[in-house]
Amino acid sequence: MEEALGWPAHWLDATRPVSWQDLGLSVPGVFFQSGWAYPAFNALGDEVRAAGGKVCLLMDNNWRGDFRQWLGAPWFRLCQRRKFAAILVPGKSGRRLARWYGMDDRLIHEGMYGADPALFHDGPPLAERPKRVLFVGQYIDRKGCVPLARAFARVAHRLPDWELCLYGSGPLQSAIPSHPRIKVHGFIQPEQLGSLYRQARIFALPSFSEAWGVVVHEAALSGCQLLLSDAIGSAEDFATPANARLFRPGDEAGLAAALIDLATSPDLGAAQAASLTAAESHGPAVFARRVGEIIRQLS
Repeated sequence: MEEALGWPAHWLDATRPVSWQDLGLSVPGVFFQSGWAYPAFNALGDEVRAAGGKVCLLMDNNWRGDFRQWLGAPWFRLCQRRKFAAILVPGKSGRRLARWYGMDDRLIHEGMYGADPALFHDGPPLAERPKRVLFVGQYIDRKGCVPLARAFARVAHRLPDWELCLYGSGPLQSAIPSHPRIKVHGFIQPEQLGSLYRQARIFALPSFSEAWGVVVHEAALSGCQLLLSDAIGSAEDFATPANARLFRPGDEAGLAAALIDLATSPDLGAAQAASLTAAESHGPAVFARRVGEIIRQLS
């Protein structure tokens, strides 16, 4: 990371206030602050504002509309909103949450996250790819890997040429149900992962919660169809009627129905084009542009 930055990283105890002098750095004119709940980062932000600088908040929470966000909104509006001159979020769901928290829409910028298109890019036409559903993620409850496998097994007789391939690691790997067309693999590196997306028709992420989900962008860059729970933050950025089906997290019957609908969809060319077009909204180049725009706006 330091090699990529061209600058040393400073590792902080986020629970303890710290000053720029403690870090051996001068107070910057613009500070990108990740999180507003940690004393270390808040102290650095306070010091920047006291010196006449501006602070941009980095926030990757997605809109959920739950009790915690309803309760947190008045507190953020009263105690936090005026501290930040801009906010950078991953995408549409983050923008909605930032507006709910009282931020002016003109101060909200999208594009904080994104996959590398040098590793993840389009492959063969979907119609020429194997009839494969791909899952990439941790084998934990939140990711919904076991319900996905159960839903696939439930309808496998209706999709005789299809297989489900899962890649990841975690304590639930042994709990994934056995089936001749469910293939469970361990963790692999991004360099290997790119080719797997390009040899799959459908990417599935049935998470019960997902602040954004960079893997969805990886799949969209690869031209895959998307089978997503509606709890995933990046669904609003990459899922369209042409390329995706959404379902409620934990609804195995809904997941199975969505899988059949997507697997039997006739217009694969339109689906692939929709994924590739949607994927253009994010990535390293977009992130770099947004950072530059924010710096110019706040300087």
